[in-house]
Amino acid sequence: MRWLERHGFRIEARNWRKRTGELDVIAWEGSTLVFVEVKTRRGTTFGSGAESVDARKQRRMLRAADAYLQRYASRPPVCRFDVVVVAVGDAGDPSVSHLPDAFRPGWA
Repeated sequence: MRWLERHGFRIEARNWRKRTGELDVIAWEGSTLVFVEVKTRRGTTFGSGAESVDARKQRRMLRAADAYLQRYASRPPVCRFDVVVVAVGDAGDPSVSHLPDAFRPGWA
């Protein structure tokens, strides 16, 4: 996602999938590995994008992140879970909201 790159993130993977789940974006911000859920919304009829990252979705992301982190064996990096919401207005102009550290393991 270009917005993340313009804001200093280094993208490692997009749409990473395993049986355990999917991660939209995996990126580095400095020495922190960031798992990013991206939600796009046109209006709020079905709630905001951030609201859709409920406890069930968080558990899926945590399982997928755990599978991804297996590559680091006994020394996993510091990690966090962010949500990026892309709201598309009536004129088609997108606005991006970044929610860093949107949830943590154990909050779900």
